Amino acid sequence: MSRSWRVLLRRLVLAFLGAALLGWLVDRLLLALLLTALVSLAWQLGQLYRLDRWLSGDRDASPPQVGRVWDGIAAHVTRLRRQSRKRKRKLSKLFSQIQQATAALPDAAVILGEDDRVVWCNGAAQQMLGLSPVRDIGLPVAHLLRHPDFVAFLHQRRPSDNVEFSAPVDDALLLSARIVPYGKKQRLLLATDISRVRRLEQVRRDFVANVSHELRTPLTVISGYLETLLDSDSPAFDLWRPPLHRMQEQSRRMLHIVEDLLLLVRLESRKERPPFKPVNVPALLATIVDDAIALSDEQAHLISVIADPELWIAGSEKELHSAFANLVFNAVRYTPAGRRIEIRWFADDGGIHLTVEDEGEGIAPHHIPRLTERFYRINRDRSRDSGGTGLGLSIVKHVLNHHGGQLRISSELGVGSVFTCDFPHELRMERTAISARNVTGSRC
Repeated sequence: MSRSWRVLLRRLVLAFLGAALLGWLVDRLLLALLLTALVSLAWQLGQLYRLDRWLSGDRDASPPQVGRVWDGIAAHVTRLRRQSRKRKRKLSKLFSQIQQATAALPDAAVILGEDDRVVWCNGAAQQMLGLSPVRDIGLPVAHLLRHPDFVAFLHQRRPSDNVEFSAPVDDALLLSARIVPYGKKQRLLLATDISRVRRLEQVRRDFVANVSHELRTPLTVISGYLETLLDSDSPAFDLWRPPLHRMQEQSRRMLHIVEDLLLLVRLESRKERPPFKPVNVPALLATIVDDAIALSDEQAHLISVIADPELWIAGSEKELHSAFANLVFNAVRYTPAGRRIEIRWFADDGGIHLTVEDEGEGIAPHHIPRLTERFYRINRDRSRDSGGTGLGLSIVKHVLNHHGGQLRISSELGVGSVFTCDFPHELRMERTAISARNVTGSRC
């Protein structure tokens, strides 16, 4: 108990004792005690009334000054009010800074409430998305941004995804949007202008395609002439055969790089996915393995295939052949002679998978995130000697993206590597079902 409360209780006790003594002397004990209680209550109510007026913000009212208890309460409330005002000033300043920061953001930001209704938007959202903070607040964002790709993305509710669509205010403006959880039952829509990035990418693709086309013809001519010279039986060419062989190897390597670059350009430039057809992956793998055995030659790798013969996939056979062949041929190139290479094609609850496992030297962890970059090489000298172009895994990544899949890489130094292609269940096709459908179609 605080000192002020002890003083108040002491005063009340003394007052009632004095009243009791006075009442006993005049033979009015009960009346004296009652009057003392009423006076004390009236005084406390008066102090409470003054405190209420003061707390309600009445400028003419003053805080209770009589009595230490009320002084303590008033002082405590005063401290709380000062702290509250200080917090309000800080919050107001912080809110003002947040408003200024969001207003200065080059990206559009929109807060979506329940049913994806617009709660708030910044200035960039007004310019890029055509939203109005007065007219559109409370309206479903799907009614304001009606691009089919955005509406489908909005209903997916997967925060890690992005969607690209044309801005409603300008078709030439390309936006990349994502949605992240925000607060309670709210989401934050963020949209970025990527028009310049896409234009630069298109310029780069056009440049690579043009250069590759220009290089392919002279490289083909050079390779043809070199092959003709090497096929000659004239003794005059015996001295030149070793350098001619090296020239032929380098010209073929350059031609392979050009062809891979052109394939990458086609994969990157394709805006719409071509119609998928049933692909007999087990037969495709058998063809690739035959080529891998020929590539292995004297190294005599132990190449094995474990494939579900009934498991087919809907996709582009040409693209899948390129992706799978790159993985298998890479395993042959970077696995020491006589070591094991295992290829598996199977399905489980997680989807459809192709794994290529080797017993090579392994890959250091810091290299793995960059393996799908163009021309990225762990050991440049060895990569050139092995005949690789440095574009194989980049092609694999783009092919898998076209099929809604992804590439996973795990490796351990001194043990080997595992490259896994993951495909969604939606692409799965059974050979028996395809055969039955073909028979039915032929009868019709």
